[in-house]
Amino acid sequence: IVIISSHGGRKPRGIGEKDRGNVQHPYLVSKAAVIQYMHLLAIELGPYNINVNAVCPGRIWTPIYEAIALNHKEVNSDYANMTNYEIFIDQIKKVMPLGRPQTPEDIGNAVSFLASPDSSEITGQALNVNGGASMN
Repeated sequence: IVIISSHGGRKPRGIGEKDRGNVQHPYLVSKAAVIQYMHLLAIELGPYNINVNAVCPGRIWTPIYEAIALNHKEVNSDYANMTNYEIFIDQIKKVMPLGRPQTPEDIGNAVSFLASPDSSEITGQALNVNGGASMN
């Protein structure tokens, strides 16, 4: 079993007054719950020779990230002359050592690996596919 979570569920984000009421908090908590549920399933299904893992994608260019980029453009004059995609890439370069976004193919390759016999001794793991944005 391969479950899709998010690298946002791997560690707490948002400490301090400026982060209160952050709309991402429910999303991040729900993704952390998915990872914990995967751990529980791995323990319960292991005796039946069933592997359970999760893939934690980083940032993929989607309508959500386009809206985030648009918001950055509206509140930060440094982005005034950039396209939404250029803003997206700029933000990625600031937090990801590999400096590039993830693609659906990147996520699919990780899922394919975890669903293959090559991962027969891997269970209860949350695999980050996020260009190094979070490492654990």
